[in-house]
Amino acid sequence: MNARQETAGGVGVADASDSSPGVEEAAELRVTLVRLQRQLRARSDTSLTPSQTSVLARVEESGPLRMGALAKAEGTSPATVCRLIDTLAQDGLIERVPDPLDGRASLVQASPEGASLVGALRARGTAALRSALDDLSVEERSVIRQALPALQALTERLQGGSA
Repeated sequence: MNARQETAGGVGVADASDSSPGVEEAAELRVTLVRLQRQLRARSDTSLTPSQTSVLARVEESGPLRMGALAKAEGTSPATVCRLIDTLAQDGLIERVPDPLDGRASLVQASPEGASLVGALRARGTAALRSALDDLSVEERSVIRQALPALQALTERLQGGSA
């Protein structure tokens, strides 16, 4: 089944009427990445939503952040980030701390429990990928290794909003 035929699980389809170059390739890549992310999420063994996990990981990785900067980095609205942070704070995974540059503002950072959870989630995901990679041929692993810089550049391009 190709990406145009894929509809299960809300993955979505490419518009069959759009025959411009690269549409099929982009659709197949999107379907593959969504499926890969779902498989990793299924192995994460956490009750957090994907959005909560993303916000917690971003805060843990980037250190104390203002809510506006976090919303921009996550590509979502400040109101959405505020709701996510409120839930994560109630669960003891995020802490609010005073902004040293502006006493009226606060920053968010991962609590020790939040940082520990992010570490565990990353370790589980890495272990799952490592196991799956071990089952691939040397040639398949080589293709993946060679594709990593392009995938990283694609990610940066999408984060920058230029795509």
